[in-house]
Amino acid sequence: MVRLKELTLFHILGFLPFLVLGLIINMIQLVLYLLLFKISKDVFRRINYYLMFGIYGYFLFIAEWWSGSRMRIYCDQEMLTRMEAKDAEENALIVMNHHYELDWLYCWMVGDRMGILGNCKAFAKESLKYVPILGWAGSWADNVYLKRNLEKDRSRMKNNLSELVGYPSPIWLFLFPEGTRFTAEKHKASQEFAESRDLPKLEHHLTPRTKGFTFTLSNLDRSKMSLYDFTLVAGMGDSAPPTVTSLILGRRTEATVVIRKISLDKVPAGEKEGGEWMMDLFKEKDQIKKSLLDGTWQKLNESHTVTDSTLSCIKTPPRVHSLVLSITANILVLSPLLYLLLTGGILTWTLAVIIFILAWGIMIKMVKVSKVKKSM
Repeated sequence: MVRLKELTLFHILGFLPFLVLGLIINMIQLVLYLLLFKISKDVFRRINYYLMFGIYGYFLFIAEWWSGSRMRIYCDQEMLTRMEAKDAEENALIVMNHHYELDWLYCWMVGDRMGILGNCKAFAKESLKYVPILGWAGSWADNVYLKRNLEKDRSRMKNNLSELVGYPSPIWLFLFPEGTRFTAEKHKASQEFAESRDLPKLEHHLTPRTKGFTFTLSNLDRSKMSLYDFTLVAGMGDSAPPTVTSLILGRRTEATVVIRKISLDKVPAGEKEGGEWMMDLFKEKDQIKKSLLDGTWQKLNESHTVTDSTLSCIKTPPRVHSLVLSITANILVLSPLLYLLLTGGILTWTLAVIIFILAWGIMIKMVKVSKVKKSM
């Protein structure tokens, strides 16, 4: 029997409110940027926090309420206290592995628990800023879009980083040092590269690109920024594959993230020294991921080999606000559409069919953007 959540009609009906909501938010962002940004950046950014929250929150609804996806979080007592208070309190640079289609969504799930969802920023490839809704919104939210050529990106990165430090409320900036998503082909090439450069051959990660990290850190005020390491594993056990398609089909994904706060005093300032430190960090991340995959994580956690203390496991339920947001958007968009269909004639129905086909096509295009490339 076909599960109702797998019917394309429900996917289109769920996507239409997101499409309308997202485009309205994009228009509001554009108007506010033109009228307000030069007058008061702080006011613009405070308002934009909630606009970004509206877009990200809809994705959280799809993940946590529609598909029932869940995440386990391992963290120390300090972060646990902040999650309970929903107060991040500080700016943070977050180093994370880049292995799944849903990395960005798992980042947002953690950010939501910290009460910082609307201020989650990331380094991303430049082509993504042209994607309607998410890409456009990210441009106005100071995401750092890169050409993946450090020499060409230096000036842009420096300007973006100086802007982020001046935010009126805490921000999280996600950095993926591997530079591209993990695949078997890329892993093989990465190990060959590591061997040729006499670098550690990582079992579960790609060799990190260290120059981007050291340049970023050199352009941040260390007194105003904290550093965290997120090591993510997803798709284990009974979990559906951690893909956008799984979420749309209502299939539950499961993920575990190990969060470690790192004192910036431990990170050398030089490019060479900072790069060596990053390689050591990824050797630890390799241990963590291996232990999560083979079931020995708790032993590693309690040994304090890669942590300063035993990290606690948190299983937080989905927050109601994303459900309220999505129900409201669906009612406001689908109710008038249903009324027009019930009261309209053949022209109305023809127009509705065209709108549904266009929405389906846009949805497919947006899903393709998230796909992991299978080759180099």
